[in-house]
Amino acid sequence: MLYNDLGKSGVKVSAVSFGAMRWPSEQVCHESINRGLDLGMNYIDTSTDYVGGQSEQWSGRAVKDRRDEIYFSSKSSFGKAPPADTVRAAIEGSLAKSGLDYFDFYQMWGLGSTEVVQQATAKGGTIEGVRKAQDEGLIKIGLGFTFHGPPEAFKAAVDTGEFLCATVSYNLMNRKEEEQIAYAGEHGVGIIIMNPLAGGVLGLAGNASLDFLRGDGLGPCYGALRFLLANPNISTSIVGFRAVGEVDEAARALEGADSLDEAGRQDLIARMDAAKLIQGDFCTGCGYCKDCPNDVNPKKFMETMRDFVIYGVPEEKLARWIWSKYPHSDPVALLGACTECGQCEEKCPQHLDIIQQIRRGKAALAE
Repeated sequence: MLYNDLGKSGVKVSAVSFGAMRWPSEQVCHESINRGLDLGMNYIDTSTDYVGGQSEQWSGRAVKDRRDEIYFSSKSSFGKAPPADTVRAAIEGSLAKSGLDYFDFYQMWGLGSTEVVQQATAKGGTIEGVRKAQDEGLIKIGLGFTFHGPPEAFKAAVDTGEFLCATVSYNLMNRKEEEQIAYAGEHGVGIIIMNPLAGGVLGLAGNASLDFLRGDGLGPCYGALRFLLANPNISTSIVGFRAVGEVDEAARALEGADSLDEAGRQDLIARMDAAKLIQGDFCTGCGYCKDCPNDVNPKKFMETMRDFVIYGVPEEKLARWIWSKYPHSDPVALLGACTECGQCEEKCPQHLDIIQQIRRGKAALAE
């Protein structure tokens, strides 16, 4: 296993680790975590809301008997900076749910503006609450933040000196946080990558234009992870494993990774850009938009539209494609229920034009 310093935190984390947002069952969670621990993976990122609120519990039970082998991180209150007493209570509640005595790291979840940074650092704010939890032994190492905002918010958070690590969305398809990653590296803040496989896209796509990522038949995630491994500012990439075999696939990408260099990284970028697999922004399947007041489920539809592009389906077959993805329901009725209220777009960390895509789907189905 390859290990990297997590900024100035004083700990080393495995270059590939666990993202706990996509477990399909508790059994897969336990099997995947134990397999990863056997291979030397030692960091996990979870939260109060992942997997319908079950991720902390499943992940906590999975690591309880091997607690000293892993750095466990959780978070709550997406997009907010709750006051000290609120965050202190949230930490205690999450620990009770996970069955653990302490977390190693705690994240300020979904940092999106400089105003949130100011609230967090103010007297009686989030950071004060986390520090109190540290004094009581509930948080062993320190505080980080996950990021879904403008560059100035990222830099403001780093400049406070309060955060040991930052979790950002970054992969071969979406490299807009390149500057922020470099800034964190310059200031000793460890970088944790979420969506390293573009929400699973790079790990699943069979498009021939991605053949350059597969190595010797190892699957697209091989090249996608090696792109990240070649960046010295990245400490670890959290992968949302959905099967034990995927843990082994990710581990294979580490073979010889300590010799990867900037030239190889730039070569992968050039090949990805030449493939033109996806133009513009795309859905990562995070699920933040799924709770629609009219039960449209924008997440499912946006994943359907994303995959429509990935697999190169002709535009004239869009209606057939949508129907194929809704085998047990009526997409005409579902999309017809959309009132274009905009709540889904407000929640989307990728700032996607969800309403425009729904209109596109409605038009295709009407034809």
